[in-house]
Parts: sequence; structure tokens; C-alpha cells
Amino acid sequence: MSNNKGFTAFIVDDNPSALETLAHDLSEMPEFSSVHTFQSYTEATLPLIEIQPDVLFLDVEVPGKSGLEFLDSIRPKVNFSFRVVFYTAFSDYMINAIRLSAFDYLLKPYKRSELRVIVDRLVQDSHDKGSMKRLMLDDMPHKMAMQTVSELLLVMMEEVLLFSYNSGQRSWQLCLTDRSTHLLKKGVTADDLVALHPAFVRISNTCIVNLTYLAAVENNTQRCRLCPPYDDLDLMVSRRYFSKLKEKFDLL
Repeated sequence: MSNNKGFTAFIVDDNPSALETLAHDLSEMPEFSSVHTFQSYTEATLPLIEIQPDVLFLDVEVPGKSGLEFLDSIRPKVNFSFRVVFYTAFSDYMINAIRLSAFDYLLKPYKRSELRVIVDRLVQDSHDKGSMKRLMLDDMPHKMAMQTVSELLLVMMEEVLLFSYNSGQRSWQLCLTDRSTHLLKKGVTADDLVALHPAFVRISNTCIVNLTYLAAVENNTQRCRLCPPYDDLDLMVSRRYFSKLKEKFDLL
């Protein structure tokens, strides 16, 4: 569970009645601290990256993009682990759900007892990982080595806020989430930095951001809004890179 306070759940379903029912049932369970609802996968993508929920309840049949397509497209863009429960009225999606490593599968209309079984499994799985320190290979902490002008700096992906180009030094500069800055060794290119992780995306000739902390981009001005407490930073997406940023999310 998130911070030992309960699970954070996302529900995506274009049927308002089904969405409200599942949200109500989960909200009444003490294992859940918050439940967020969305009627499309486009609507859910940025909040998912920002909030980092523990479990996703995904309806398979949603206009615009199926739950299977959404899961396949979002996994390379996130750096946190989550569990997926597909729920739909069509049982023939079971095989695809299993292939995509869904945590569980819930058929509509479900019984409260069936939902209870899934929640109990979530709790047990969370406790097992906490007490036995079992981590999947994809969840193992991975540090990146960056050569600065003074040292070899080892950082986690989520510690990187952005990279900015220092024109005076003619080098890229690393800015961490603690607001510290580190001048990188000359010769490091923007392509080198972007290649470090899928979350690092160039937004201008002088800036590369970590998409984990990007909350929104204004359509008219291309001004970026980062997640708090970094929303005081003034960043702009250039016209050249705005279209590439749209393609990255497949939604803007």
C-alpha cells in the first residue's frame, strides 16, 4: 500500500453507472485511501504519471483506445510499479489480459464477494513484497552514472528533475529534485541524455525534462506546468519539440 495509508486506485470506464458503482464499492473498503475515476484513457494518462496509483481497474472496451492498448502503451512511459485489474462484460479478453500480466480479471456485473477476493489478493501481495523483500526485476532500483566536472554521480531516474544547457560553459547541466545542479562533462550531448531513460524528453534546444514531473502543457503558449513543488519553474516547449511531445503521450 502507498505509504502504509491504503491503496490509491484509478478506474477507467466510459460507462458512468459502472464507473460510479465500482468507485463507490472501493471507497467503502478501508484498504483504499483514494479512488480516482476517468471516462477515457486520454483523460487518465497524465494524472496516472503524476499520482502514481497502486492499482488500475481498466475497462477493456473504451472508445478511442482499449484497455489492452492503453496498458501496452503506458508501461514504457512510467517508472513505478502498479497492478492491473481488467474488468469487462466480455470474458474472451481473458487470454490477452493474462499475456499482458494483469494482476486479476473482474467480469461485469461483478458480485461484491468477487471484488473482495481481488482486494484481499492485493493486500496479501503488498504484504508479501514488504516482508519478504521480493522485487521483480523490473522493480529493482536502477542508478544511472553521470560524469560531472568533479565526480561520477550515481542517481536514480526519479531524482532527476531536468537537464538544462549552460551556454556559458557549453555543457549540459543536471538539476535534481532537491534543486541542486551539477555541470556535466563536456562532450555529453542531448541525445546521450534522452537515451538514458524513456521519461527524459527534450522540450527545447536548451532543456530536457523528466516526464514524471510534467503535469501539463498549455496549448496556446506551450508553457509547461510541473508538478508541485516544482510548479514555480518557468519552462517552455519550443514549436519544434511540441509535436514530438504530443507523439510521446499520444494524447496532447
